[in-house]
Amino acid sequence: MENEAKNELQIAIELAKKELEEKLIKRFGEKLHEHKKMFAPRKLSVIEVEDKLALLRPIGATEVGEFSLLIVNESLEKASRYLLEELWLDGDQELKNDEEYFIAAMMSLQKVVEVKKSSFFQL
Repeated sequence: MENEAKNELQIAIELAKKELEEKLIKRFGEKLHEHKKMFAPRKLSVIEVEDKLALLRPIGATEVGEFSLLIVNESLEKASRYLLEELWLDGDQELKNDEEYFIAAMMSLQKVVEVKKSSFFQL
């Protein structure tokens, strides 16, 4: 029973990914493939808020450092605006300019910074 639920969840996730990919191809066309090729093997990030989309390039060490400094010295809002601007490849400008859309996008930007899971231990 548990395996069936996992399989159903996996199928639902794959279907959602396929639908998003189709939406992105329709929205960004050939530019999507060009961007994917340019940054391969790293993955692009997509932020979707209602019907608005943002296509972001992979984050680099420089952006992580600047983002961290801005959070400490300024605010999460300024850090998020910086990151969105730096990583932006294409998308709906409302995500950057409309406060309601930006707030929703800001929450998703945290996931962009978490490139890989890591652990730290002291023994």
